[in-house]
Amino acid sequence: MVPTRSDRSLPLLVLCFFLSGAAALVYQTAWTREFAFVFGTSDLAVATVLAAYMGGLAAGAGIAGRLAHRVARPVLAYGLLELGIAIAALCVPLGVAVARWLYVALFGGVDFVAGSGGLATALFYLVASFAILLIPTAMMGATLPLLARHAVREESQIGSRIGLLYAANSAGAVAGTLAGAFLLLPNLGLRSTIVAAAGVNFLVFLAAWALARRSPPAPAAAPATAAEPAGRSSWILVLILVSGFVSFTYEV
Repeated sequence: MVPTRSDRSLPLLVLCFFLSGAAALVYQTAWTREFAFVFGTSDLAVATVLAAYMGGLAAGAGIAGRLAHRVARPVLAYGLLELGIAIAALCVPLGVAVARWLYVALFGGVDFVAGSGGLATALFYLVASFAILLIPTAMMGATLPLLARHAVREESQIGSRIGLLYAANSAGAVAGTLAGAFLLLPNLGLRSTIVAAAGVNFLVFLAAWALARRSPPAPAAAPATAAEPAGRSSWILVLILVSGFVSFTYEV
């Protein structure tokens, strides 16, 4: 069988998705540190930032999963998302500064002990975290459905190719966590670490843009129907929900 262009481009896309995962976890490590300046280092503050991060990923994946079949050039769309992530990530410090100002205005200044304000501060942590992180993390979550739209051309490829992309992204996340905590933050500082991660996103954008110029439009695809999940296999979604709940309980 003669390899298609999507087959030939897959190794480069896997590398790009590895770098995407690395940048994403550098951001998470840096943002947790940055939000600690506003919310403190209490378990509540850390948990709300993590919830906002994962909530954005889920929202982006859910939306992109429903719309991916309409995208004729998914690799280009993926590259534009990476560019958007870089821009949004560079704006996060501004959002944190606004949250700090609101925190001082609402709760009486820097002498307020983080985590001791009960429901009011818990709600503030949650709303501020989601408001600041929703846009960049939603764009991160949308990347996998778009790459799957390009890489998967027949049903038999679903497991192997999506599994490969997810594994590469997760491996990049491991590398990004280690690099962020042990290399970038100690040597570059908080702001420069975020800039470095944004630079990785920009490089991925350039690679995806170049690849998209050489790739034909994806064939038209029918939208996914709700009939099958609503019938015999809907229980799988419940199990995945419970599994995610338990996994992040362990992490916190």
